[in-house]
Amino acid sequence: MAGGTALRRAEIGLERREKTRQKLIAAAARVIATSGDKNATIDDFIQAAGVARGTFYNYFPTREDLLDALWTQVGKDPFLEIRQTCATLDDPAERLIAQAYLILKRSGEDQVWGWLVFALSGNAETVNADLRAYPAPDLEAGLVGGRLHYDNPDSARDLVVGTVRAGMKTQLSGRGSCEYAVAICRMILLALAVRPAEVDRIMKVLPLK
Repeated sequence: MAGGTALRRAEIGLERREKTRQKLIAAAARVIATSGDKNATIDDFIQAAGVARGTFYNYFPTREDLLDALWTQVGKDPFLEIRQTCATLDDPAERLIAQAYLILKRSGEDQVWGWLVFALSGNAETVNADLRAYPAPDLEAGLVGGRLHYDNPDSARDLVVGTVRAGMKTQLSGRGSCEYAVAICRMILLALAVRPAEVDRIMKVLPLK
């Protein structure tokens, strides 16, 4: 009986600790979504979460540790979901542009996620690496299969990532729409030397809902 009670107490302790950690991460997301990564401070995170400074350092030794945890949990997982949604598409050109569209769509629907990804992508090395990596496999497969055409893989990757990031800002500012996101995706395909008639076909078969 005593052993079972001690085990339950330990479980409760772990649950409380994880709850406080999640509280700090959620608060950081709100702060960065409104203030941006460069302006957000540890004091801002503490105030938003309603915890003591010592509590913050018990979970995150540095500001960067919190940002890494925030990106992994709030920013990166939605990218994985988007990739899974597009995995059924066999054509690398279709996968590439479907992911771009869904990122733009998610930005318009989820302001905290969108602003967080946009803010962190301008500064945090971890996020930059994730953003820069996401189109690379489909760009390479598209080039090998003759579906996409470009001279330099880095410039092609930067074209896609930079255009999507700029589109995210428009979506987040309230000036975007589904039609805007579709137009951005069409321009990406045209920039990668996809024929206009093929662009029209691709846009018709994508999961745009």
